[in-house]
Amino acid sequence: MRSILTLAGLIVALACPAAASAVVGGNAVKPGAYPFAAAIGDAKASYYCGGTLIAPGVILTAAHCLTERRVALSDLRVLVGSGNASGVSAVVLHPKFDEQSLRYDAALLILYSATTGVRTLPMASSSPLAGTIVSAAGWGKTAEHAKTTPGQLRSVVLKVGTTTTCSQGNMSRGTYFAPSMLCASNPGRDTCAGDSGGPLVATSHGHTALVGITSFGEGCARPGHPGVYTRVTAIRGWVLAQLKLVEAAHLGA
Repeated sequence: MRSILTLAGLIVALACPAAASAVVGGNAVKPGAYPFAAAIGDAKASYYCGGTLIAPGVILTAAHCLTERRVALSDLRVLVGSGNASGVSAVVLHPKFDEQSLRYDAALLILYSATTGVRTLPMASSSPLAGTIVSAAGWGKTAEHAKTTPGQLRSVVLKVGTTTTCSQGNMSRGTYFAPSMLCASNPGRDTCAGDSGGPLVATSHGHTALVGITSFGEGCARPGHPGVYTRVTAIRGWVLAQLKLVEAAHLGA
């Protein structure tokens, strides 16, 4: 897992990213480059996972971010944009999520606040091909054995791997499952602990879309061990169905 920040420092990072460390081998993001990036934490303002704002008031993240920490629903907090942290009214885990293998590692957080004025990120309708250049963002550790996370949003450029490359990564969580996973790597660069749930994005013809959710890896930036991400196209239909339910609930309120 790639699941660890304090509220005051994180608000500054979201509002105006500075030149500081996060993710392995990454760079500080430019202001406004990742407005849809969210931080997930608890009532003590301890943020330990990331997420993506895919619709007003709806965050897509990794399911293991909710099952491993076991934070009570009333204690969950999500920070997105430069506003205040929002509480969470509902958590929906993907019905095929398996906590051992991390297949279909996806979940939705429905916020009390609608996060108006904050840019959302659309989900990709097709999976990136091997060799596609992608980028991941997060506030996670800058090295596998780092003891702290710096609390500054960074991004890292990666390349999508082939199924063979992904399968040969010797993942400790079990067999690479291509239907719901994709992998990406770049020598000396990777997501790491604290980045779980965050966005993996691809840009084509000027359009940026969410293609993956940071899930797990064998260490951080180890040669021959690419990071593994939930394949967004594998869970897209489920997400769209859930969004319709959320919209219907709001209309009926």
